[in-house]
Amino acid sequence: MKVWVDKFVMFKKNYRLTTSEFSEHFTNGKKFHSDHLTIIYKEGVDTKVAVVVGKKVAKSAVLRNTIKRRIYASLRKYQLEKNVSFGKLIVIVKKSYNTLSRKEAEEILLKTIKQVIK
Repeated sequence: MKVWVDKFVMFKKNYRLTTSEFSEHFTNGKKFHSDHLTIIYKEGVDTKVAVVVGKKVAKSAVLRNTIKRRIYASLRKYQLEKNVSFGKLIVIVKKSYNTLSRKEAEEILLKTIKQVIK
């Protein structure tokens, strides 16, 4: 029996921003806006990521968590494939992101990340 293991899972806890890091980075980071996402970025050698999905985007906690997991997985997949460091990154999802298909959402996320990390 072959067991399928997905190596593109969420970031481990030490790769996610803490509350104090989030607050500091939120005020001091560079902000990039797109139609579906806002990304706050600060260069660095280590990768620290946070994803914010508010109640206005999805009323259900299950849907908000699903969106977060998908974004974390897409970022992790991109990081492993391209072997890049994101620095400190906060992804804030806008309401229009919820209307996108899974494939469109991932393409838009990665396109926006590439523009930001240049």
